[in-house]
Amino acid sequence: MSSVIDDRAHGERHRSPQPLPPIGLWWPMLERPLKREVLENVDAPLRAIVVRRIFELCELDAGVTPQLGVRLGENERAYIAGWMHAVDWN
Repeated sequence: MSSVIDDRAHGERHRSPQPLPPIGLWWPMLERPLKREVLENVDAPLRAIVVRRIFELCELDAGVTPQLGVRLGENERAYIAGWMHAVDWN
């Protein structure tokens, strides 16, 4: 599973040099308010605090996380779509 970082200067999408950890590890542990934020627009860039929390949940060094423009990849969006279908989110 991969993440994408925006190169705002050129308007192109590039793969992150250090993508998000596998979503199956962090999504179940992510706090409900942060999940809601991600679910509001799964195509939007993730805020730096969300990315930092993902790295913390996976016990990775949050100091080397990408700070801006991290987006969920296609596989991550598909995982979330399946999760929403399987879980009663109300």
